[in-house]
Amino acid sequence: MEQLIGMTNSWKGTKSFDQAKSLIDMGIMLRWRDMRTIRRVMEGADEELAIRHFAIRLVERYQNRLQVEILVESLLVWLANAGSEKLMHCFLEELFAQPGCEDPCWILVEVALTSELSDNAHAGEIFDMAVAMICEMGISIFQYNKEYPKEFSRAQGLLDHIATYLLSVSNANSSCIRLSLVHYFGLTEHGTNNHQSFNRVMGRFGHTVLDHLFNLLFKKRTEAVALQFLLENLAFFLEADRHCQRIVHETFKFYMLKQPERFVLFVHAFADRLIDGGEELDAPSSVFMQHLVLLLKVSSEVNHKVLGREFMTVVLKFRYLPGCVAIVNEVRSDPSIRKPFKELLDGLALESGLNGDTVTQFRSNKRGRKPSFARAEGLGTLHQVAYLGSIDAQKAS
Repeated sequence: MEQLIGMTNSWKGTKSFDQAKSLIDMGIMLRWRDMRTIRRVMEGADEELAIRHFAIRLVERYQNRLQVEILVESLLVWLANAGSEKLMHCFLEELFAQPGCEDPCWILVEVALTSELSDNAHAGEIFDMAVAMICEMGISIFQYNKEYPKEFSRAQGLLDHIATYLLSVSNANSSCIRLSLVHYFGLTEHGTNNHQSFNRVMGRFGHTVLDHLFNLLFKKRTEAVALQFLLENLAFFLEADRHCQRIVHETFKFYMLKQPERFVLFVHAFADRLIDGGEELDAPSSVFMQHLVLLLKVSSEVNHKVLGREFMTVVLKFRYLPGCVAIVNEVRSDPSIRKPFKELLDGLALESGLNGDTVTQFRSNKRGRKPSFARAEGLGTLHQVAYLGSIDAQKAS
């Protein structure tokens, strides 16, 4: 009885997990304005407990649509204000730990992505978080099912369900949502022969999202996070269909001519990332070499010898791939490429010359400190998406 004293039907003034638990149990909607003060006063440990309690109640009440809608919107308000990957993972961890969580997962996808929000003023931030959360849930299920097949009996059905609902929101005019979908479908279809969903989202907004990323890559303020996202996700673009490759080439060509020195830095960094990925990334590496040859041709057309030398240096980084010799032969025999560019290959022995000694002659002869990109290693996908998606590229400088 003492615990009931002082209980209200509002989140205002909530400071502890016990207070939050009571409000969650009563089905009281959490408002944006209340959440901002709660996060200033509530201890981190209590915040994690509250997030886990949302998962517990969701599994218990998943058959009551109204209660689920209140729970999910309140959860999303909390997560959107926090912007914390750790809290999102706490929710998903607790959700998957509950017996009988499969049916609630199906309902969660539908409610999070289709329910009308009561808070119109912050609907954009809340819906961005909804998409990010469902993407993260799908990735968790995908990776678990890959490692422990058949333990999650309806995993593939749930993944298909998630894909259907995520594709239904791909027309949203939100950079955060677009980046989330690129990462999700790229990751879940990576290494397969089926890139249907990734190709669909690229057909809808591929050029816009890739241009946005490269624009931010060449702005000092945003280069570190943009670089990390591109290093982690660009290989997915290279596995996609011909239409996507046209988008990639057009973007490469534009920024190669606009920012030649910085673009070369990126090409080297991305090549190193592909090589470090081992055999798993051999297929996108081969496609990347083809893109480099196309860029070499453009370099020849504009007679930019430095770019030509750098692109051949990067091609030779992939000398371990069977297609590298064919690429070099293609460059030497192409009549559209100027003679000085072909002379870059004069010392190359086509039969056995693809070795470390050969690469040295193509290295840049510039001396002094080498320029480089700022790095943001270790930043989680949620933070990358939230940061890059919230910035107008024209104002990033």
